[in-house]
Amino acid sequence: MDVLSSTPIENGVLSALSPSVYEHLKPRLKRVRLEAGGTLYDLGSASEHAWFITRGIVSYRTNTEAGDIIEAAAVGREGVVGLSGITENSGMSLWAQVQISGEAMQIGTKALENILEQERVFLRLLFEYIHTLNEQIALTFLCNQYHTPVQRMARWLLLAQDRISADKIVLTHDNMTQIFGISRSRVSQAAGVLQKNGLIRYQRGQIKILDQIGLEYAVCECYKAIIRAIGCFLPPKTVSVSDLVNR
Repeated sequence: MDVLSSTPIENGVLSALSPSVYEHLKPRLKRVRLEAGGTLYDLGSASEHAWFITRGIVSYRTNTEAGDIIEAAAVGREGVVGLSGITENSGMSLWAQVQISGEAMQIGTKALENILEQERVFLRLLFEYIHTLNEQIALTFLCNQYHTPVQRMARWLLLAQDRISADKIVLTHDNMTQIFGISRSRVSQAAGVLQKNGLIRYQRGQIKILDQIGLEYAVCECYKAIIRAIGCFLPPKTVSVSDLVNR
């Protein structure tokens, strides 16, 4: 029996594995809860685990010399967090924090490393995913440098909707100042513009997307560029990634 076709795999990287490789990996996976605000690993430390995200969003963040925090990339059900632990690096310039609560399949990095030594196809797949993640980091940097807070907020909300398949997103002012690296007042202004135009409703730390198509008109080109980068790793959902890219 084809395990992957008979049992839905909730993570994009895991769903791309052959049945035999997935069966090799499966006994070493442990389902864990991810609580919003929780840190998976700290700045400068190598992770002892890797997490294949199945629900929620994890934010890769970095600190400026002035102590400000900004998001470098986000990972949802398409990807995996913690791969620095299987390299020779002693630490990372990024740290990982849960942005939206969810779940993940967790594995010790040593166990993962042992499997990768035997399953070279899996190793190549992770290399492909890391390339995709690096593309997202570069695009996020460009977006934060050159596009308006309104465009950046629209991009993040649309990507979050793609990742969690929901139009209600828990996101406080403090969350958004760290995601976009802007002040609370500029966050309020950007959210106000989107709300005034009937695209979102924002109240009590929760954003509801009211008009997805309208939000896509408000977003910059970075949204479709990131979707193209991560789209091959997004598990199937009600709205197809190809529909979003071709709109």
